[in-house]
Amino acid sequence: MLEIALNSCAVISIYCAVSWCLKHKTEKDIDEASLIPFADDPEVARRVELATGKTVNAVQICEPEPCKPGWSKMEI
Repeated sequence: MLEIALNSCAVISIYCAVSWCLKHKTEKDIDEASLIPFADDPEVARRVELATGKTVNAVQICEPEPCKPGWSKMEI
């Protein structure tokens, strides 16, 4: 009986904690957060936009600059 009461308290606590964390978030905020995993790959972002109709704010990742001659990483 004690185990059921503790499990119920745990579930209620998690529900209350999640509700409290999300109470000031709008639907737009939650939609944007759900699209963050696709923002770093422009090709995947385009496919997600086509599939869902939602705009993904993709971030263009620039290529690292090539090292100057003589300034490469030293391997030991």
